[in-house]
Amino acid sequence: MRPLKLILGGLLGGALALGAATAGTLIAPTPDSPLTLDVVREADPALPDEAVAEDDGGGGGATAQPGPGQVLAGAAAVSITPQPDASKGEVWAKDGCIILGEDAPDAPMHVADFRSTWPENPNCIYSGGYGIGPMNPIYSIDPEFGLWVRSAALGDGTDTIVVTIIDGTSYFGDYAKLCDDCGAFDIAATMGTELSLPPSAFVIGSTHSHTAPDFIGGWGAVPQWYMDQVEAAIKASIRTAVGSMEPAVLEAGETLARQFNGERRDTYRSAEETFLTYFRALEVDDEGDLTGQAIATVGAYAAHPVTADESKRIGDADYPGVFERRVEERFGGVGLIFPTGLGNMSPRGNKVQMGDGLAGLLPEVGQGSLVSGTDVRSGQTFWDQPVTNSGLTALGVPGFFDRPFAQSPATVTVGKSANKPCRSASPISVRTAVSVAKVGDLTITAAPGEVFANLTNTLKERSNGVVMPLAQANDGLGYIMQSFETDHAARQVLGFAGEGVFEYEDAYSIDACFGDMVLESTIALMGSL
Repeated sequence: MRPLKLILGGLLGGALALGAATAGTLIAPTPDSPLTLDVVREADPALPDEAVAEDDGGGGGATAQPGPGQVLAGAAAVSITPQPDASKGEVWAKDGCIILGEDAPDAPMHVADFRSTWPENPNCIYSGGYGIGPMNPIYSIDPEFGLWVRSAALGDGTDTIVVTIIDGTSYFGDYAKLCDDCGAFDIAATMGTELSLPPSAFVIGSTHSHTAPDFIGGWGAVPQWYMDQVEAAIKASIRTAVGSMEPAVLEAGETLARQFNGERRDTYRSAEETFLTYFRALEVDDEGDLTGQAIATVGAYAAHPVTADESKRIGDADYPGVFERRVEERFGGVGLIFPTGLGNMSPRGNKVQMGDGLAGLLPEVGQGSLVSGTDVRSGQTFWDQPVTNSGLTALGVPGFFDRPFAQSPATVTVGKSANKPCRSASPISVRTAVSVAKVGDLTITAAPGEVFANLTNTLKERSNGVVMPLAQANDGLGYIMQSFETDHAARQVLGFAGEGVFEYEDAYSIDACFGDMVLESTIALMGSL
């Protein structure tokens, strides 16, 4: 994660001189050509049958009703292995991608695709997270674990929530040019209308694997056909998960997993999040007895997926892909794993050690704690967050990152103490949100970036039940720490300068009060539900 120190000065200087511009896009089949079992199977024949769902293109809503102590549950997995359509002129470049820092610095901007401000081949798919700008093109996909969008739906017969995880570095809530309506907030609104659910019912997150595709434009644009494919895959997985819901028993818990991660701040020792949290929807027969199979197993863990080698130029889901496959093999159904307080947490081990180790910590089917209560609720809070990071503003406003930064003022005053709040104001702002979903005493929170462990630990303290505080969910606005942890100088570009003097993560933190706003808004939502 650390080898970032790039030619940032030149990029920022050029960015400041530019007007508004933009980045790239993804692909998927259209509604009249839905993703089917055959398409998924062709993309990755190794996926177990029970982990693959077929999207029939129809609307959602299971007709079954849960019995006493039961919920409704469904799950789906849809491949996002790139599938360009040559008949439409779609191309996935597997050679000749411009690599910033290796190719001539005067490489021409690609002007045929106005979504991109970077010099690049517009048919390339890049991974993200190492350096800024086009750095690591993807020329093939990991043949064993592939790349996926996976969704799990839970309902009580009246209300439903859906959690979705994308094998990608980040996925924005809103896009400027990569697409018109493929952001997580847009998809939630669209699918909410289709499935008669509120937008707050959807949590759409990314694994943050740094060797998976970049969907934010910060490491090059994304071919339009691939942005479209991924958007369709997200919608197909949601639609199928909801449409396949059946009666189930819900269990949840957390298990100590401190051997698989460690804190990594440079100038001080920070709080750690050391538990693997999970919930599991268990299949029942017509009599309501457990069959021994899971419909979905959903985990959350705090460690950056940065164990795979980006220089191999292979699209890789990193340890989340291993974890998901292993729980599918152990328990059946579909496996998902989300990042939680990963902002200051690094992994310990390679992707197989991490994935196998975390999956091995889960108890056998039926040995978790039953979730108390089955009532399903959700809520969401939007606000305009000031952006005070000069480096990210210099890249975001011209469109090197494809997240709209509004040139309109915003102010926040937030904190536990009214006598000592965190205050921030800026003429540049970004509109984002947090959300909370509950099933009985199971709480799932969604934060719009790489939250720090102190924040997620604090959320866990707000309930006697199981709390899963998800990071990189519904948006991907960089590192999110509380104000007492921020390094103000590092947030003004100096975080790129050197370890042990300035904090690297703050170079990607949009504002000192962002973490406080995320935390307090989430706590308020939890209380209201």
